[in-house]
Amino acid sequence: MDFKQAIIDNAWGGFSMDYGLLHLQLATPTAVLIILFVMIVTLNKLLFQPVLRTLDNRKEVISKCQKRVIQVNEELGKLEQDFQKKLDDVRAEVIHLRNTGHEKGIATRENTITVEREELQVELEKNVAELNGEIEAAKNYFAKLNQELSASISKQLLS
Repeated sequence: MDFKQAIIDNAWGGFSMDYGLLHLQLATPTAVLIILFVMIVTLNKLLFQPVLRTLDNRKEVISKCQKRVIQVNEELGKLEQDFQKKLDDVRAEVIHLRNTGHEKGIATRENTITVEREELQVELEKNVAELNGEIEAAKNYFAKLNQELSASISKQLLS
């Protein structure tokens, strides 16, 4: 008996077909289907489910990150508006303080000018009074000299 024929005759399942080069037994497709089923279940448990879980987790993490980015952008917008408002308030306060300081400086300068003007006015009045006194003294002196000269001239003319 031929080895090939022995395998075909002793094959489990008892049913075989011989098509020359192609030899089929009932047990072969059944074994292949069982092996395929076992491989599918094993690959599903060991490979596909973990990969799908990882992809789902990754998608979930990405969506959470995108939501967080949107939330942070909104907070950033609010903070930027608050910062701009505070910056505008500070600028307005600085302008107000600068204007107040400028007005105080002008008021101080005007007060200083007024005080100096009053002091100069008092000094001017004092000097005018002093000059008037000197003018009166000079008038009196010249009047006295005039009388003396008149008396001296009339004495010389009459004598």
